[in-house]
Amino acid sequence: LYLIKETAAGLDHAHRCTDSTTGRPLNITHRDMSPQNIMVSFEGEVKVIDFGIAKAETDGEQTKAGTLKGKFSYMSPEQAEGQPIDPRTDVFALGIVLWELLANDRLFTGSNEAAILRKVRDCQIPPIRKINPTVPQELERIVMKALAKDRNVRYQTAANFHRDLNRFLNTQYPEFSPQDFSIFVRECFKTAYQDGREKLIGYSKAKVSENETTQPRSPKVTIAETAPPTPDKMAFAPAVPEPLPPESNIDEPRLEPNGFSSEEPVAKINLDGLRSAASGYNSIKGNPNLNSMYSRASSSNTSVTGILNQTQKSNYKKSRSGDGLEVIVKLALVAGLAYGGWWGYKNYYTSLPVKPNTTVTVKPKDPKNTGVINSASTAPVEVKVSVNSNPDNADIFVNGTDSGIKTPAVMSFLANKEIEIVIRKNGYLEYKITRTFNEVSQVIATMQASLSTAYLNIRVTDGNSFTKISINGKELLEKPPILKYPIVALKDTVITAYNPISKLKDEKTVTVSTGEAMDVQLTLDKHPNQK
Repeated sequence: LYLIKETAAGLDHAHRCTDSTTGRPLNITHRDMSPQNIMVSFEGEVKVIDFGIAKAETDGEQTKAGTLKGKFSYMSPEQAEGQPIDPRTDVFALGIVLWELLANDRLFTGSNEAAILRKVRDCQIPPIRKINPTVPQELERIVMKALAKDRNVRYQTAANFHRDLNRFLNTQYPEFSPQDFSIFVRECFKTAYQDGREKLIGYSKAKVSENETTQPRSPKVTIAETAPPTPDKMAFAPAVPEPLPPESNIDEPRLEPNGFSSEEPVAKINLDGLRSAASGYNSIKGNPNLNSMYSRASSSNTSVTGILNQTQKSNYKKSRSGDGLEVIVKLALVAGLAYGGWWGYKNYYTSLPVKPNTTVTVKPKDPKNTGVINSASTAPVEVKVSVNSNPDNADIFVNGTDSGIKTPAVMSFLANKEIEIVIRKNGYLEYKITRTFNEVSQVIATMQASLSTAYLNIRVTDGNSFTKISINGKELLEKPPILKYPIVALKDTVITAYNPISKLKDEKTVTVSTGEAMDVQLTLDKHPNQK
């Protein structure tokens, strides 16, 4: 209840969202409210996620008529009909989640999508107290109101749904708190929670390399086509380069978003030897070219940077032309290798002789990449069926033929094909069943001692998956309805139906003639103390 209450609060927040610029309501509808989209943290926080197909009034792209979005089992009747939807659709979907949590069962199920949609449109909701009688009447009223087929009878807002749940929770369980919910979640996922804490502790103890934290990365300063300098050859600080003159036709190097050139530098200026202007002058004397440049620049009051910048321009242009030639050579080499590989494949591999009597198996293609292959091109599908008996070690006959297998066993049968299974054991009545299997299934036979044989067809009214059937005090493994169940003829037989949750019970005593079949109807609508 706390989980659904908090989810309703999250939906209400989304439904009330407004445009930050105009203040108009967005009227957001989630359209995919299901258990998969409710997340719970170890701190007891409940989050509504995945608004991927959410619809707002301001959406530029509207859903086409007849198009369904969302999980079929959690749709509202109006959504399944393709009608216009509003936030009340999310209230209905959240009501389905609450119903399933209380019933411990699915609400809308079917063999295919069409069958599920048909059930959603019909909206036949079983009262929750018939499935789980421990649910209080007030909570049943809340659930059935959220699941009303008519949206005008349903909760009009998620806030109203949240208010009723909050009132019921505070009335029935006033001591319950978010901390209790957090403890419950941690207890349910104790192993995962402990593993996460151990990983965090391990990460906190990890040591970071000192070089990565104390030595910041510095940009490179480059001059094209210049021999790599050494500390004793160049040690002056370069000034900021002057802009190129407008008439210059030299291509500027392309800059990346970080502000650095993407061109590979040819030479690097070492800045480690920076000292002073005097030391820079002494270091330049060793290089005749740079020395003359420095002298001319000093006599004409021209900055050293300007002269170096002009030299850099001409050298950069040369380097660009050299790079173009290098690219052409590389492309020619790649083209030659590609042609050589193609020529070798054509003249060698395609000329190999084909071995006779070679069978090639081609796997069926899935042109739409749907994961489903055309059944006409594949082998017959087999399904696994578990066959058990009580007592075990009984012989299994399939379609009138002894399989040579005894119970318990797991057998393979062709899907969508009617199979007759007969279980025989000396001293017990023969057990026969005819079924069509299309998925992994189970066959359970509770065998009776053989005398003269009669049969029972047992049905239970107001029963569910928790109902247990017993014959003469022996509990059967089968679930109702049970058809043509063998019993001892001309002998009193006591049939009992019991629901351990509701504590409801019904019992009948019958006597059946040899070879006859009797219908037995049991009803779980009265208290065991009532007659």
